[in-house]
Amino acid sequence: MSCGLTALLVVLTITNAVSATDYYVATIGSDSDSGSQSQPFQTIARALAAARLPGDNVIVRKGIYPQSRTLNLVNAGSQEKFITLRAFKNEQVIIDGSKTPKDANLIAIVNHHIRIQGLQIQNSNAVGIVAWGPGSRIHHVEVIGNTVENCQQGGIYAGFNNLNDPVRDILFEGNAIKNCVLQNEHRPHTRWNSGLGAGLSKNVTIRKNIVSHCYGEGIALYLSNQGVIEQNTISDNFSVNLYLDNTTHTRVDRNLVYSTHDKKFYRFNHPASGIQIANENYKGRSNPSSHNVITNNILINNFVAFNYGSYQRGGGLRQTLFANNTAYGSTGPLLSINADTGHQDSRIINNIFQQVNGTKITDVQGPTDQIEFRNNLWHGGLPQQAVNGVGDIYADPLFINGGSKKAEDYKLRKNSPARNAGIKTKEVNQDFNGTQHLNKIDLGAWQFAPLLKGTSR
Repeated sequence: MSCGLTALLVVLTITNAVSATDYYVATIGSDSDSGSQSQPFQTIARALAAARLPGDNVIVRKGIYPQSRTLNLVNAGSQEKFITLRAFKNEQVIIDGSKTPKDANLIAIVNHHIRIQGLQIQNSNAVGIVAWGPGSRIHHVEVIGNTVENCQQGGIYAGFNNLNDPVRDILFEGNAIKNCVLQNEHRPHTRWNSGLGAGLSKNVTIRKNIVSHCYGEGIALYLSNQGVIEQNTISDNFSVNLYLDNTTHTRVDRNLVYSTHDKKFYRFNHPASGIQIANENYKGRSNPSSHNVITNNILINNFVAFNYGSYQRGGGLRQTLFANNTAYGSTGPLLSINADTGHQDSRIINNIFQQVNGTKITDVQGPTDQIEFRNNLWHGGLPQQAVNGVGDIYADPLFINGGSKKAEDYKLRKNSPARNAGIKTKEVNQDFNGTQHLNKIDLGAWQFAPLLKGTSR
């Protein structure tokens, strides 16, 4: 082996052995220091500028960090070596955007393999945390375990403006978003942000978040494909709590969606709808909603529990499954489907619909020959003839404690008529709690499980 080749291998070995660096930030630090744990930086911006290599971490100690401009995460990580901005252990780190310019996002992610974790984001003059750009650059982003409050626009958002290069492979998990889209609080709704969502996106997973009290939709995907929205708690948002708009091949599973009747978030004197599908106009962009699977959700005291809206582009319910959901006590109909000639190969099966206030239980218009209705339970009103199906039941489902906001209270009693009354579907293999379905299928979001010895119902 030549000396030159040997030297090259040594250099490559040293380069590959370079380990990631942890850069610390503390309110008592100095930006002229090294950024080590004993000599932390004072500003997050300085630490982000230092974190250039895959695997580098910016670790922020407790305290309040006011910002005068957007914090940009511009350096890229790599597979299994994310660049991370996070709080130190369990310390409370508050990043405040009160002093940023009007319409300035507080934190902006502009590269790939980036993680933001465990921070409290507040008072953004636009979006709290945003990942914006083409999917060729903005991908494999994780926003985990943050609290985002009091933002003028959305709390957390990912998107771009090109359907051919959508932002992709995004995870939003375990965040709490509250009091966002404040720009609409005292004025007409002219900008429809969501508390948490994505647009022109692919492979976005929205899991185990809490989204409430936003003056726009709660969780929303639009012009998007192959999303997952699961195990979220969504309540008291404006107009729609969970919205699929021009979105395809998306699974909506095991979400708790409800209203507490806080009238600050009413539209047209009603709370938000629970889950809604539609196809709005987007300046020539179109991605008609289809192949969506909506299962095991619990919907309580919304305006409409499940709604298809034909306004603007229309398009119909296309290859849509709405199965094993529990819908209780809407102020409007529990099930609403606008008239549309575009319905195609859709199924509404194995659900429980219980109305409690004398309002009609369904409002289904136009032809429904392309929608299969069967094995649903109806109580508190008679559904329209068009939705009656084989295997339907008209009886009290006998919940443990219907009317509460707790998911567990919508479990079935031992003598519930909804037990063993469903049909097996390949798309639904577990219930709200993740319990695997056996051969006998119960209606609604919960599979019956006997109580432990010594307890009672």
